[in-house]
Amino acid sequence: MSTRKSQSDVDDHIGLPNRPSFQHLSSHAAEAADKLREAIASLERLGGVEPLKFDCMPDWESVSEQKDQREWRESVPAKIGVYHAFMRTAAQNMREHKMFIVVSGHCRHASEELYNLWLDARETITAKQFMQCAEVDWLRQATLRHHNRLAARMAQSLDLRVRYIDDVDAVASTSALLPVSSCVCRDLRLAHGRITLTNDAVLLQSCQSGVVFDCFASEGFWVFMGPRDTGSCRMFGTELRVSQQNVAMPSKTVRHHSLFPPRDKANVVSAPARCAEDSLCADAAVSSCVLYHRPESVFTGFLFPHADFVQALAKLGYRVDDGITNLMPLVAYCEDK
Repeated sequence: MSTRKSQSDVDDHIGLPNRPSFQHLSSHAAEAADKLREAIASLERLGGVEPLKFDCMPDWESVSEQKDQREWRESVPAKIGVYHAFMRTAAQNMREHKMFIVVSGHCRHASEELYNLWLDARETITAKQFMQCAEVDWLRQATLRHHNRLAARMAQSLDLRVRYIDDVDAVASTSALLPVSSCVCRDLRLAHGRITLTNDAVLLQSCQSGVVFDCFASEGFWVFMGPRDTGSCRMFGTELRVSQQNVAMPSKTVRHHSLFPPRDKANVVSAPARCAEDSLCADAAVSSCVLYHRPESVFTGFLFPHADFVQALAKLGYRVDDGITNLMPLVAYCEDK
């Protein structure tokens, strides 16, 4: 599991940079891409510091000290970048231009250790006991901290003016950003004696401000917004409607390949992918704002959300009148589609 969730977890974490930086980033796209490429490379060069693992867990027996037991470094995420969007103001009478940092991915080493823990103990413990163990709860919190620190590292690399905070649970002084919204796309939850497992879906009960939907790297993210918030200033609205019939909502589009071709290509969009055998449409152009882990990536097809899809979401707790915000990439890195 990865963070708030199970064997692999995907947290989509968003932090808010200062708007005047948009003009510089958009007019110096090549420079921003170089800085992002260097920031990703620097994560691999942090020698001497191990990534996040279970040996970082605090000593729960020590009441006075609940910090990490050792220093750890951030790992390369699945996706990270600076995005922008046009959103309605709280009064709904005009549009505002905003910028966001989006981080998506799980803590690999710690997630693999939790999965191995389950493999070793599955014959002697119940699923409920596994869900209640300290390692699961710690990994939920640690993955969000990991994303907060990655967002701060991104802001520092691109010289964005943001409101930094200290990661108070870290051994060494480390900067982080507070998220505007956070969604867990692969989750494991225990409620009322039942365990719910999701894969590329968000449990609505844990989403407090909109649902972040991963389209594909060159399109960015869509945020299906909740009812307008006039009290606590949640940017993407309040919680979506939850019932026994609709406990989760999809958080990622469908990817097609040679063994899973689309029935109708009318709503399929070509975008770069890593695997050559997955090529569907070789006539598309690579987006200049997205850096891919393998630059020789070819193209695959992704189902683009359309009216029928939105209507289906309306049955799962989303109200169409609340709107959708499209987070468009200014500069982003994608490790794997």
